[in-house]
Amino acid sequence: MRYFTPEQSLIFLKSLDMVYETKYGKKEHVVPLQYRVFFTLSIFCGFRKGEILALHWEDIFFDTLEISISKSIGKTERGFGYKKPKTPAAVRKVPFPDRLFSLLEEYRKEYELLRLQLGTEWQGKDNLFIRSDGRLMGHSTAYQYFVKHLKYHNQWVRKYPVQAKAAGIEELPLIPLHGLRHSCATLLNYLNVNIVDISKYLGHTNCSTTMNIYAHSFEAQKRVVSSKLNEFIRANC
Repeated sequence: MRYFTPEQSLIFLKSLDMVYETKYGKKEHVVPLQYRVFFTLSIFCGFRKGEILALHWEDIFFDTLEISISKSIGKTERGFGYKKPKTPAAVRKVPFPDRLFSLLEEYRKEYELLRLQLGTEWQGKDNLFIRSDGRLMGHSTAYQYFVKHLKYHNQWVRKYPVQAKAAGIEELPLIPLHGLRHSCATLLNYLNVNIVDISKYLGHTNCSTTMNIYAHSFEAQKRVVSSKLNEFIRANC
């Protein structure tokens, strides 16, 4: 599974706030707020795509800064629809950081304004991630936009290498959307969160599942630790 390193995750989060030129020159590409929320949720909370798509506003607890995961969107006998989470352990409440709180507050205002503007044409059922008429976002829509955004980002880096270097911004690899969940686990490991807490945070049944899936990123982090230790020894011994 391809994923972002912790450094690349930070660059990706920065990229969501940037303004990019389009191929038409004077027009600009700005990441819609809905997608900024979707991708930030993926990086910070490590949710599966189906878990994110299934979110309703009632699942967001602004007072305690938590998000409740109790359902998912996935393949059913009738196509795509609601289903139980992947495992019992996937039913969980996940805390979210202040940055996400601000984004969600901003998005909720935009969402309510759209609902008012559409009036009787609104067809939504309070899903967080929606189409232009309020209906649930399509299953592949977020990934399609994700690919589009990475292309815009990498084109900008190649076109403006001096500005990019000054801002500490580099090209990003094209990874699967599920790779953002993988990136979350890698980031948590980088921050020295213990494996038990990472496992619970991601909704895994046990720690062995987490280790089996993310073993290579954990091994990579061991090399980072070893490198830091070598630097310390050289500087002080």
